[in-house]
Amino acid sequence: MAKTLIRKREKTAPSHQPRTVRNVASNWGGYTFNVLITFFLSPYVVHRLGSSAYGVWILMVSLTGYLGLLDFGVRGAVTRYIAKFHEELEHEKASRIASSALVIFAAAGILAILSSLVLAKFFGHWFHVPEDYRESGRIVILLAGVSVAVSLVGGVFGGIMAALQRFELLNAVEIVGTGLRALMIFFSLRAGRGLVALSIIQLSLSLATVTANAWIGLRLYPTLRIRLGKCERQYLNLIFSFSIYSFFLHVSTYVIFYTDSLVIGAFLSVSFITFFAIAGNLISYTRALVSGVTQTISPLASRLEAQGNPRELQRVTHEYAGYVTMLILPIAVTFLLRGKSFIGLWMGPEFGDLSGRVLQILTLALIFIPGNGVAWAVMFGISKHKVPLPVSVGEGLCNLALSCALARPMGIIGVAWATTLPSLASNLLFWPWYVRRTLGIPIRDYVFSTWGLPVFAVLPFAFSTYLVERLWLTGSLFLFFTQVGLVLPVALVGFWYSCISRSQRRQYVQSYVQPIVRALVG
Repeated sequence: MAKTLIRKREKTAPSHQPRTVRNVASNWGGYTFNVLITFFLSPYVVHRLGSSAYGVWILMVSLTGYLGLLDFGVRGAVTRYIAKFHEELEHEKASRIASSALVIFAAAGILAILSSLVLAKFFGHWFHVPEDYRESGRIVILLAGVSVAVSLVGGVFGGIMAALQRFELLNAVEIVGTGLRALMIFFSLRAGRGLVALSIIQLSLSLATVTANAWIGLRLYPTLRIRLGKCERQYLNLIFSFSIYSFFLHVSTYVIFYTDSLVIGAFLSVSFITFFAIAGNLISYTRALVSGVTQTISPLASRLEAQGNPRELQRVTHEYAGYVTMLILPIAVTFLLRGKSFIGLWMGPEFGDLSGRVLQILTLALIFIPGNGVAWAVMFGISKHKVPLPVSVGEGLCNLALSCALARPMGIIGVAWATTLPSLASNLLFWPWYVRRTLGIPIRDYVFSTWGLPVFAVLPFAFSTYLVERLWLTGSLFLFFTQVGLVLPVALVGFWYSCISRSQRRQYVQSYVQPIVRALVG
Protein backbone atom coordinates (compact mmCIF):
# COMPACT_ATOMS: atom_id res chain seq x y z
CA MET A 1 0.00 0.00 0.00
CA ALA A 2 2.77 2.41 0.98
CA LYS A 3 4.79 1.59 -2.15
CA THR A 4 1.72 2.17 -4.33
CA LEU A 5 1.20 5.53 -2.69
CA ILE A 6 4.84 6.45 -3.25
CA ARG A 7 4.61 5.56 -6.95
CA LYS A 8 1.52 7.74 -7.29
CA ARG A 9 3.33 10.60 -5.61
CA GLU A 10 6.26 10.22 -7.95
CA LYS A 11 3.97 10.67 -10.93
CA THR A 12 2.09 13.64 -9.57
CA ALA A 13 4.62 15.43 -7.35
CA PRO A 14 6.18 18.62 -8.73
CA SER A 15 9.88 18.81 -9.46
CA HIS A 16 12.11 19.02 -6.42
CA GLN A 17 14.23 21.71 -8.07
CA PRO A 18 12.23 24.81 -6.93
CA ARG A 19 12.32 23.58 -3.35
CA THR A 20 16.04 22.86 -3.61
CA VAL A 21 16.69 26.33 -5.04
CA ARG A 22 14.63 27.89 -2.22
CA ASN A 23 16.54 25.94 0.41
CA VAL A 24 19.92 26.76 -1.10
CA ALA A 25 18.97 30.44 -1.36
CA SER A 26 17.91 30.53 2.28
CA ASN A 27 21.09 28.75 3.35
CA TRP A 28 23.17 31.26 1.44
CA GLY A 29 21.18 34.10 2.95
CA GLY A 30 22.01 32.82 6.41
CA TYR A 31 25.59 32.21 5.36
CA THR A 32 25.98 35.72 3.92
CA PHE A 33 24.61 37.30 7.07
CA ASN A 34 26.91 35.20 9.26
CA VAL A 35 29.97 36.00 7.13
CA LEU A 36 29.25 39.73 7.17
CA ILE A 37 28.83 39.70 10.95
CA THR A 38 32.02 37.67 11.41
CA PHE A 39 33.93 39.79 8.91
CA PHE A 40 33.30 43.01 10.81
CA LEU A 41 33.34 41.50 14.30
CA SER A 42 36.50 39.33 14.10
CA PRO A 43 39.09 42.14 13.94
CA TYR A 44 37.30 43.88 16.81
CA VAL A 45 37.34 40.73 18.97
CA VAL A 46 40.99 39.92 18.18
CA HIS A 47 42.23 43.40 18.97
CA ARG A 48 40.05 43.76 22.08
CA LEU A 49 41.17 40.43 23.54
CA GLY A 50 44.71 40.37 22.14
CA SER A 51 46.47 37.52 20.35
CA SER A 52 47.08 35.47 23.50
CA ALA A 53 43.54 35.72 24.92
CA TYR A 54 42.00 35.09 21.48
CA GLY A 55 44.31 32.10 21.05
CA VAL A 56 43.13 30.75 24.41
CA TRP A 57 39.51 31.26 23.30
CA ILE A 58 40.06 29.33 20.06
CA LEU A 59 41.90 26.61 21.98
CA MET A 60 38.98 26.16 24.37
CA VAL A 61 36.45 26.24 21.52
CA SER A 62 38.45 23.51 19.78
CA LEU A 63 38.76 21.51 22.98
CA THR A 64 35.06 21.64 23.87
CA GLY A 65 34.19 21.19 20.20
CA TYR A 66 34.97 17.52 20.68
CA LEU A 67 31.97 17.32 23.00
CA GLY A 68 29.88 17.77 19.87
CA LEU A 69 30.85 14.20 19.03
CA LEU A 70 28.35 13.15 21.68
CA ASP A 71 25.79 13.76 18.95
CA PHE A 72 26.86 10.23 17.88
CA GLY A 73 25.56 11.00 14.38
CA VAL A 74 22.00 10.85 15.73
CA ARG A 75 20.85 14.14 14.24
CA GLY A 76 21.69 12.83 10.78
CA ALA A 77 19.68 9.70 11.54
CA VAL A 78 16.73 11.86 12.64
CA THR A 79 16.86 13.77 9.36
CA ARG A 80 17.24 10.58 7.33
CA TYR A 81 14.38 8.57 8.87
CA ILE A 82 11.90 11.35 9.49
CA ALA A 83 12.31 12.44 5.85
CA LYS A 84 11.72 8.82 4.80
CA PHE A 85 8.76 8.13 7.11
CA HIS A 86 7.17 11.50 6.39
CA GLU A 87 7.33 10.75 2.67
CA GLU A 88 5.71 7.35 3.31
CA LEU A 89 3.08 8.85 5.69
CA GLU A 90 4.36 6.64 8.53
CA HIS A 91 3.84 9.29 11.23
CA GLU A 92 3.88 6.88 14.17
CA LYS A 93 7.28 5.55 13.12
CA ALA A 94 8.53 9.12 12.75
CA SER A 95 7.27 9.91 16.26
CA ARG A 96 9.10 6.94 17.73
CA ILE A 97 12.31 7.89 15.94
CA ALA A 98 12.14 11.45 17.31
CA SER A 99 11.27 10.25 20.83
CA SER A 100 14.10 7.72 20.87
CA ALA A 101 16.52 10.37 19.61
CA LEU A 102 15.46 12.75 22.39
CA VAL A 103 16.34 10.12 25.01
CA ILE A 104 19.75 9.60 23.40
CA PHE A 105 20.44 13.34 23.30
CA ALA A 106 19.36 13.84 26.92
CA ALA A 107 21.86 11.19 28.05
CA ALA A 108 24.54 12.67 25.78
CA GLY A 109 23.91 16.11 27.25
CA ILE A 110 24.55 14.83 30.77
CA LEU A 111 27.75 13.18 29.53
CA ALA A 112 28.83 16.47 27.91
CA ILE A 113 28.51 18.32 31.23
CA LEU A 114 30.45 15.63 33.09
CA SER A 115 33.16 15.65 30.43
CA SER A 116 33.51 19.42 30.68
CA LEU A 117 34.22 19.03 34.40
CA VAL A 118 37.15 16.74 33.59
CA LEU A 119 38.44 19.03 30.82
CA ALA A 120 38.21 22.07 33.08
CA LYS A 121 40.34 20.37 35.73
CA PHE A 122 43.20 19.30 33.48
CA PHE A 123 43.33 21.63 30.46
CA GLY A 124 45.84 24.00 32.11
CA HIS A 125 48.31 21.12 32.48
CA TRP A 126 47.95 19.88 28.89
CA PHE A 127 48.53 23.14 27.01
CA HIS A 128 50.80 26.19 27.17
CA VAL A 129 48.14 28.48 28.66
CA PRO A 130 49.32 31.64 30.46
CA GLU A 131 48.57 31.58 34.18
CA ASP A 132 46.36 34.68 33.89
CA TYR A 133 43.84 32.78 31.75
CA ARG A 134 43.67 29.43 33.55
CA GLU A 135 40.88 30.22 36.01
CA SER A 136 38.65 31.95 33.45
CA GLY A 137 39.43 29.10 31.05
CA ARG A 138 38.02 26.55 33.48
CA ILE A 139 34.79 28.53 33.80
CA VAL A 140 34.53 28.87 30.03
CA ILE A 141 34.90 25.12 29.54
CA LEU A 142 32.16 24.40 32.09
CA LEU A 143 29.77 26.85 30.44
CA ALA A 144 30.66 25.43 27.03
CA GLY A 145 29.77 21.94 28.27
CA VAL A 146 26.30 23.13 29.30
CA SER A 147 25.92 24.90 25.96
CA VAL A 148 26.83 21.71 24.09
CA ALA A 149 24.29 19.76 26.18
CA VAL A 150 21.55 22.23 25.23
CA SER A 151 22.50 22.09 21.56
CA LEU A 152 22.48 18.28 21.59
CA VAL A 153 18.90 18.17 22.84
CA GLY A 154 17.97 20.74 20.21
CA GLY A 155 19.38 18.44 17.52
CA VAL A 156 16.06 16.55 17.48
CA PHE A 157 14.12 19.62 16.39
CA GLY A 158 16.75 20.86 13.97
CA GLY A 159 16.74 17.38 12.41
CA ILE A 160 12.96 17.51 12.04
CA MET A 161 13.08 20.86 10.23
CA ALA A 162 15.87 19.63 7.95
CA ALA A 163 13.95 16.42 7.18
CA LEU A 164 10.96 18.50 6.08
CA GLN A 165 13.36 20.63 3.99
CA ARG A 166 12.35 23.84 5.75
CA PHE A 167 15.83 25.31 5.74
CA GLU A 168 14.47 28.83 5.35
CA LEU A 169 13.02 28.61 8.86
CA LEU A 170 16.18 27.06 10.29
CA ASN A 171 18.16 29.90 8.76
CA ALA A 172 15.75 32.56 9.98
CA VAL A 173 16.27 31.38 13.55
CA GLU A 174 20.02 31.24 12.98
CA ILE A 175 20.13 34.76 11.53
CA VAL A 176 18.27 36.25 14.49
CA GLY A 177 20.51 34.37 16.91
CA THR A 178 23.68 35.44 15.10
CA GLY A 179 22.62 39.07 15.09
CA LEU A 180 21.80 39.05 18.79
CA ARG A 181 25.05 37.26 19.60
CA ALA A 182 27.09 39.82 17.67
CA LEU A 183 25.43 42.75 19.45
CA MET A 184 25.92 41.18 22.85
CA ILE A 185 29.59 40.39 22.13
CA PHE A 186 30.25 43.90 20.87
CA PHE A 187 28.79 45.63 23.92
CA SER A 188 30.29 43.10 26.30
CA LEU A 189 33.84 43.60 25.00
CA ARG A 190 33.28 47.35 24.83
CA ALA A 191 32.44 47.25 28.53
CA GLY A 192 35.72 45.48 29.22
CA ARG A 193 34.35 41.98 29.73
CA GLY A 194 36.38 38.94 28.78
CA LEU A 195 36.20 35.25 27.96
CA VAL A 196 33.63 34.29 30.60
CA ALA A 197 31.18 36.87 29.29
CA LEU A 198 31.55 35.45 25.77
CA SER A 199 30.68 31.99 27.09
CA ILE A 200 27.59 33.23 28.92
CA ILE A 201 26.42 34.88 25.71
CA GLN A 202 26.97 31.63 23.80
CA LEU A 203 24.97 29.62 26.32
CA SER A 204 22.08 32.11 26.37
CA LEU A 205 21.75 32.11 22.61
CA SER A 206 21.94 28.29 22.47
CA LEU A 207 18.95 28.09 24.82
CA ALA A 208 16.99 30.61 22.77
CA THR A 209 17.77 28.85 19.46
CA VAL A 210 16.74 25.42 20.73
CA THR A 211 13.48 26.82 22.12
CA ALA A 212 12.63 28.48 18.81
CA ASN A 213 13.48 25.38 16.75
CA ALA A 214 11.38 23.16 19.04
CA TRP A 215 8.34 25.41 18.71
CA ILE A 216 8.65 25.70 14.93
CA GLY A 217 9.47 22.02 14.32
CA LEU A 218 6.45 20.75 16.22
CA ARG A 219 4.14 23.18 14.42
CA LEU A 220 5.50 22.09 11.04
CA TYR A 221 4.79 18.44 11.82
CA PRO A 222 1.62 18.50 13.97
CA THR A 223 1.04 14.74 13.71
CA LEU A 224 4.47 14.10 15.26
CA ARG A 225 4.17 13.05 18.90
CA ILE A 226 7.41 13.20 20.91
CA ARG A 227 7.04 11.34 24.19
CA LEU A 228 9.76 9.70 26.26
CA GLY A 229 7.46 6.67 26.58
CA LYS A 230 7.62 6.20 22.80
CA CYS A 231 11.32 5.39 23.02
CA GLU A 232 11.72 1.75 22.01
CA ARG A 233 14.71 -0.51 21.60
CA GLN A 234 13.73 -1.27 18.01
CA TYR A 235 14.04 2.39 17.04
CA LEU A 236 17.16 2.93 19.11
CA ASN A 237 18.76 0.11 17.13
CA LEU A 238 17.54 1.64 13.86
CA ILE A 239 19.04 5.01 14.78
CA PHE A 240 22.38 3.56 15.84
CA SER A 241 22.57 1.26 12.83
CA PHE A 242 22.69 4.43 10.74
CA SER A 243 24.40 6.84 13.08
CA ILE A 244 27.33 4.73 14.25
CA TYR A 245 29.05 5.08 10.88
CA SER A 246 28.17 8.75 10.73
CA PHE A 247 29.62 9.13 14.22
CA PHE A 248 33.01 7.76 13.21
CA LEU A 249 32.98 10.01 10.15
CA HIS A 250 32.31 12.94 12.47
CA VAL A 251 35.18 11.82 14.69
CA SER A 252 37.57 12.01 11.76
CA THR A 253 36.13 15.38 10.73
CA TYR A 254 36.62 16.76 14.23
CA VAL A 255 40.18 15.43 14.29
CA ILE A 256 40.85 17.17 10.98
CA PHE A 257 39.32 20.54 11.88
CA TYR A 258 39.82 20.82 15.64
CA THR A 259 43.17 19.08 16.09
CA ASP A 260 45.23 21.87 14.57
CA SER A 261 44.55 24.32 17.39
CA LEU A 262 45.15 21.64 20.02
CA VAL A 263 48.49 20.62 18.50
CA ILE A 264 49.60 24.24 18.23
CA GLY A 265 48.56 24.85 21.84
CA ALA A 266 50.47 21.75 22.98
CA PHE A 267 53.69 22.26 20.99
CA LEU A 268 53.83 26.03 20.34
CA SER A 269 52.72 29.28 21.93
CA VAL A 270 48.94 29.87 22.10
CA SER A 271 49.46 33.18 20.25
CA PHE A 272 50.21 31.14 17.09
CA ILE A 273 46.69 29.72 17.30
CA THR A 274 45.40 33.16 16.37
CA PHE A 275 47.52 33.28 13.21
CA PHE A 276 46.38 29.82 12.19
CA ALA A 277 42.73 30.45 13.12
CA ILE A 278 42.51 33.53 10.89
CA ALA A 279 43.33 31.41 7.83
CA GLY A 280 41.37 28.42 9.10
CA ASN A 281 38.27 30.53 9.66
CA LEU A 282 38.36 31.78 6.07
CA ILE A 283 38.43 28.17 4.90
CA SER A 284 35.55 27.34 7.25
CA TYR A 285 33.46 30.25 5.94
CA THR A 286 34.02 29.01 2.41
CA ARG A 287 33.08 25.46 3.33
CA ALA A 288 29.92 26.83 4.95
CA LEU A 289 29.02 28.29 1.57
CA VAL A 290 29.21 24.78 0.14
CA SER A 291 27.13 23.47 3.04
CA GLY A 292 24.36 25.79 1.88
CA VAL A 293 24.00 23.38 -1.05
CA THR A 294 24.98 20.04 0.48
CA GLN A 295 22.66 20.36 3.50
CA THR A 296 19.72 20.25 1.13
CA ILE A 297 21.05 17.22 -0.75
CA SER A 298 20.80 14.55 1.98
CA PRO A 299 17.02 14.80 2.59
CA LEU A 300 16.51 15.13 -1.17
CA ALA A 301 18.54 11.96 -1.74
CA SER A 302 16.48 10.16 0.93
CA ARG A 303 13.29 11.19 -0.83
CA LEU A 304 14.55 10.10 -4.26
CA GLU A 305 15.61 6.75 -2.82
CA ALA A 306 12.17 6.30 -1.23
CA GLN A 307 10.64 7.03 -4.64
CA GLY A 308 12.91 4.50 -6.34
CA ASN A 309 14.47 7.08 -8.69
CA PRO A 310 18.17 6.17 -9.19
CA ARG A 311 18.57 8.08 -12.48
CA GLU A 312 17.57 11.34 -10.85
CA LEU A 313 19.96 10.55 -7.99
CA GLN A 314 22.78 10.22 -10.51
CA ARG A 315 21.83 13.50 -12.17
CA VAL A 316 21.66 15.39 -8.89
CA THR A 317 25.10 14.14 -7.83
CA HIS A 318 26.73 14.77 -11.19
CA GLU A 319 25.23 18.22 -11.68
CA TYR A 320 25.55 19.69 -8.21
CA ALA A 321 29.14 18.46 -7.74
CA GLY A 322 30.17 20.62 -10.70
CA TYR A 323 28.09 23.56 -9.49
CA VAL A 324 29.66 23.75 -6.04
CA THR A 325 33.16 23.51 -7.54
CA MET A 326 32.30 26.45 -9.79
CA LEU A 327 31.00 28.28 -6.74
CA ILE A 328 34.24 27.85 -4.77
CA LEU A 329 36.91 28.22 -7.45
CA PRO A 330 36.86 32.06 -7.72
CA ILE A 331 37.23 32.24 -3.92
CA ALA A 332 40.02 29.66 -3.94
CA VAL A 333 41.89 31.49 -6.71
CA THR A 334 41.57 34.76 -4.78
CA PHE A 335 42.90 33.10 -1.63
CA LEU A 336 45.87 31.62 -3.51
CA LEU A 337 46.86 34.79 -5.35
CA ARG A 338 45.67 37.57 -3.03
CA GLY A 339 45.20 35.95 0.38
CA LYS A 340 48.13 37.72 2.03
CA SER A 341 46.94 41.12 0.84
CA PHE A 342 43.40 40.48 2.04
CA ILE A 343 44.40 39.31 5.52
CA GLY A 344 46.76 42.26 5.90
CA LEU A 345 43.95 44.69 5.10
CA TRP A 346 41.35 42.82 7.16
CA MET A 347 43.15 41.82 10.36
CA GLY A 348 46.25 44.00 10.24
CA PRO A 349 49.62 43.89 8.47
CA GLU A 350 51.21 41.84 11.29
CA PHE A 351 48.97 38.90 10.32
CA GLY A 352 49.26 39.17 6.53
CA ASP A 353 52.36 37.13 5.72
CA LEU A 354 52.17 34.18 8.12
CA SER A 355 48.38 33.74 8.09
CA GLY A 356 48.42 34.30 4.32
CA ARG A 357 50.89 31.46 3.79
CA VAL A 358 48.75 29.13 5.91
CA LEU A 359 45.71 30.16 3.87
CA GLN A 360 47.42 29.34 0.57
CA ILE A 361 48.35 25.85 1.76
CA LEU A 362 44.87 25.08 3.12
CA THR A 363 43.29 26.35 -0.10
CA LEU A 364 44.97 23.62 -2.17
CA ALA A 365 42.68 21.05 -0.57
CA LEU A 366 39.68 23.40 -0.64
CA ILE A 367 39.60 23.20 -4.45
CA PHE A 368 38.71 19.50 -4.41
CA ILE A 369 36.55 19.22 -1.29
CA PRO A 370 33.25 20.84 -2.46
CA GLY A 371 32.39 18.46 -5.30
CA ASN A 372 32.98 15.44 -3.12
CA GLY A 373 30.92 17.14 -0.41
CA VAL A 374 27.89 16.72 -2.66
CA ALA A 375 28.72 13.04 -3.16
CA TRP A 376 29.13 12.61 0.59
CA ALA A 377 25.72 14.22 1.22
CA VAL A 378 24.09 11.85 -1.29
CA MET A 379 25.73 8.82 0.33
CA PHE A 380 24.58 10.01 3.72
CA GLY A 381 21.01 10.39 2.45
CA ILE A 382 20.85 6.87 1.00
CA SER A 383 22.74 5.14 3.86
CA LYS A 384 25.82 4.42 1.75
CA HIS A 385 28.22 6.27 4.04
CA LYS A 386 29.76 3.18 5.66
CA VAL A 387 32.56 2.50 3.17
CA PRO A 388 34.07 6.02 3.43
CA LEU A 389 34.52 5.47 7.17
CA PRO A 390 38.04 3.93 7.18
CA VAL A 391 39.22 6.48 4.60
CA SER A 392 37.95 9.40 6.66
CA VAL A 393 39.39 7.98 9.89
CA GLY A 394 42.70 7.39 8.12
CA GLU A 395 42.74 10.99 6.90
CA GLY A 396 42.14 12.24 10.44
CA LEU A 397 44.86 10.05 11.94
CA CYS A 398 47.35 11.07 9.26
CA ASN A 399 46.48 14.71 9.92
CA LEU A 400 47.10 14.26 13.65
CA ALA A 401 50.37 12.31 13.21
CA LEU A 402 51.77 14.73 10.64
CA SER A 403 50.72 17.76 12.73
CA CYS A 404 52.57 16.43 15.76
CA ALA A 405 55.62 15.58 13.64
CA LEU A 406 55.79 18.91 11.77
CA ALA A 407 54.64 21.40 14.42
CA ARG A 408 58.02 21.97 16.11
CA PRO A 409 60.33 21.94 13.04
CA MET A 410 58.01 23.89 10.70
CA GLY A 411 55.62 25.73 13.03
CA ILE A 412 52.08 26.41 11.89
CA ILE A 413 53.17 26.04 8.25
CA GLY A 414 53.87 22.38 8.98
CA VAL A 415 50.47 22.01 10.67
CA ALA A 416 48.83 23.47 7.54
CA TRP A 417 50.60 20.93 5.30
CA ALA A 418 49.59 18.15 7.72
CA THR A 419 45.95 19.13 7.11
CA THR A 420 46.23 19.53 3.35
CA LEU A 421 48.16 16.46 2.20
CA PRO A 422 45.84 13.75 3.62
CA SER A 423 42.83 15.69 2.35
CA LEU A 424 44.22 15.78 -1.19
CA ALA A 425 44.85 12.03 -1.11
CA SER A 426 41.31 11.26 0.09
CA ASN A 427 39.53 13.59 -2.32
CA LEU A 428 41.51 12.74 -5.44
CA LEU A 429 41.93 8.98 -5.01
CA PHE A 430 38.98 7.61 -3.04
CA TRP A 431 35.88 9.64 -3.86
CA PRO A 432 35.82 9.35 -7.68
CA TRP A 433 36.16 5.58 -7.30
CA TYR A 434 33.41 5.35 -4.69
CA VAL A 435 30.99 7.49 -6.71
CA ARG A 436 31.46 5.13 -9.67
CA ARG A 437 30.99 2.07 -7.49
CA THR A 438 27.88 3.33 -5.69
CA LEU A 439 26.07 5.50 -8.23
CA GLY A 440 27.48 4.18 -11.49
CA ILE A 441 28.97 7.51 -12.64
CA PRO A 442 32.18 6.80 -14.63
CA ILE A 443 35.35 8.15 -13.01
CA ARG A 444 36.37 10.05 -16.13
CA ASP A 445 33.00 11.79 -16.38
CA TYR A 446 32.94 12.63 -12.68
CA VAL A 447 36.48 14.05 -12.62
CA PHE A 448 35.98 15.98 -15.85
CA SER A 449 32.68 17.62 -14.88
CA THR A 450 33.51 18.15 -11.20
CA TRP A 451 37.04 19.55 -11.54
CA GLY A 452 38.32 19.48 -15.12
CA LEU A 453 35.88 21.84 -16.80
CA PRO A 454 35.54 24.27 -13.86
CA VAL A 455 39.32 24.60 -13.47
CA PHE A 456 39.72 25.21 -17.22
CA ALA A 457 36.92 27.78 -17.17
CA VAL A 458 38.42 29.72 -14.24
CA LEU A 459 41.87 30.18 -15.84
CA PRO A 460 41.05 33.59 -17.42
CA PHE A 461 39.82 34.77 -14.01
CA ALA A 462 43.03 33.52 -12.38
CA PHE A 463 45.16 35.38 -14.93
CA SER A 464 43.13 38.58 -14.44
CA THR A 465 43.39 38.26 -10.66
CA TYR A 466 47.17 37.84 -10.90
CA LEU A 467 47.46 40.99 -13.03
CA VAL A 468 45.35 43.00 -10.59
CA GLU A 469 47.48 41.86 -7.64
CA ARG A 470 50.71 42.75 -9.45
CA LEU A 471 49.74 46.00 -11.16
CA TRP A 472 46.98 47.62 -9.07
CA LEU A 473 48.03 48.50 -5.52
CA THR A 474 45.34 48.00 -2.89
CA GLY A 475 45.11 50.34 0.08
CA SER A 476 41.73 49.49 1.56
CA LEU A 477 39.22 46.66 1.86
CA PHE A 478 36.72 48.64 -0.17
CA LEU A 479 39.15 48.85 -3.07
CA PHE A 480 40.04 45.17 -2.67
CA PHE A 481 36.41 44.05 -2.98
CA THR A 482 35.89 46.48 -5.86
CA GLN A 483 38.78 44.85 -7.72
CA VAL A 484 37.37 41.36 -7.07
CA GLY A 485 33.93 42.50 -8.24
CA LEU A 486 35.36 43.91 -11.47
CA VAL A 487 37.18 40.66 -12.28
CA LEU A 488 34.47 38.23 -11.13
CA PRO A 489 32.38 38.47 -14.36
CA VAL A 490 35.32 36.86 -16.19
CA ALA A 491 34.80 33.72 -14.08
CA LEU A 492 31.01 33.80 -14.51
CA VAL A 493 31.29 34.00 -18.29
CA GLY A 494 33.80 31.17 -18.32
CA PHE A 495 31.53 28.92 -16.25
CA TRP A 496 28.39 29.84 -18.22
CA TYR A 497 29.82 28.88 -21.60
CA SER A 498 32.27 26.12 -20.61
CA CYS A 499 30.51 24.19 -17.85
CA ILE A 500 26.79 24.55 -18.60
CA SER A 501 25.27 22.99 -21.71
CA ARG A 502 23.19 24.95 -24.19
CA SER A 503 19.98 23.20 -23.15
CA GLN A 504 20.70 23.92 -19.46
CA ARG A 505 21.39 27.58 -20.23
CA ARG A 506 18.09 27.81 -22.06
CA GLN A 507 16.26 26.15 -19.18
CA TYR A 508 17.83 28.43 -16.56
CA VAL A 509 17.03 31.54 -18.57
CA GLN A 510 13.40 30.47 -18.96
CA SER A 511 12.99 29.35 -15.35
CA TYR A 512 14.85 32.09 -13.47
CA VAL A 513 16.04 35.00 -15.61
CA GLN A 514 12.89 35.68 -17.62
CA PRO A 515 10.52 35.71 -14.57
CA ILE A 516 12.82 38.21 -12.84
CA VAL A 517 12.95 40.41 -15.92
CA ARG A 518 9.16 40.28 -16.31
CA ALA A 519 8.71 41.16 -12.64
CA LEU A 520 11.06 44.15 -12.96
CA VAL A 521 9.44 45.37 -16.17
CA GLY A 522 5.94 44.83 -14.81
